[in-house]
Amino acid sequence: MNFQIRLKFLIVLALLLNLAACSQLGLKEEVKEEPKPDLFALQKQADAAYLNDDMVSSERDYKVLIGELPEIALHWYRLANIYVRTNRPDAAIDLYREAVLRDPTFTNAWFNMSIVQLKQTAFSLQEMLLYTEKSDPIYTKAKKLLDGILAIINQD
Repeated sequence: MNFQIRLKFLIVLALLLNLAACSQLGLKEEVKEEPKPDLFALQKQADAAYLNDDMVSSERDYKVLIGELPEIALHWYRLANIYVRTNRPDAAIDLYREAVLRDPTFTNAWFNMSIVQLKQTAFSLQEMLLYTEKSDPIYTKAKKLLDGILAIINQD
């Protein structure tokens, strides 16, 4: 019985060594590469989804476009707008910054970033006023600033 166990062990060992040798010879499984997307078609698809308020599809597609064509400011801008619409202002500001880094003359990106930042400031001021005594001198300043920001934000 001891002999049979040794024989099985040697056979298994021989098979394992054989497999290891094959892998060293480059007989490995081929790794299939994913095909590159048709970027023109993807651009059209992303734009259509964006214009139809399909935030899930347009977000997915613009992320792919940014990965493939990071130099195009419009992709960053559109994704930032999607983030604003889906209540992710901090991420939106980061993406607007990416857009203006790529195109400093992209006035819509600058403007939208500013509006989001103003809304964040207004929110902070509103929260502050909830916890600030009206007798505190900063209350009047904060209220005046908040009113001015709200007047700007609510302009059309």
